[in-house]
Amino acid sequence: MGHTSGSDDSEHNERPCCHNDWDDVRTRKGFKVLRCRICQGRWKIPSCSVPRCMPFLHDCCNKDEGCPLLHVRRRKTTIYERYEQFGNKVLKGCSREIKKEAKRYARAKPPPLMDSNESDGGDEGPPALLDEEVMIEVMLQ
Repeated sequence: MGHTSGSDDSEHNERPCCHNDWDDVRTRKGFKVLRCRICQGRWKIPSCSVPRCMPFLHDCCNKDEGCPLLHVRRRKTTIYERYEQFGNKVLKGCSREIKKEAKRYARAKPPPLMDSNESDGGDEGPPALLDEEVMIEVMLQ
């Protein structure tokens, strides 16, 4: 199935959410499409009027959601990362090959390593990750 010209229902001119954590998905015909990293909402705005937060680009904006400027990331999340976080809904409209690859990627990721001193039972929360020195030793063995 081909992509039809015209506006996509998932992209619109009104801000889709109150979050302020965006990926710059594409620029086409004078418009930018931004995707919210929190809820995956899409926002289509004129490319000449993207009020980016410059302190955010330098990791020094402390206003987060309250910042009136847009926090647009330099590197967008990949389909694999989004599938891992949000599941099948992000694969809508993707080719069969991309869907297979995203699912294979998610299954292939190893679980975090546990410290052998940690107990694996009880209600103590998630297992602790190994510290850097222990991980280096494990890799060298």
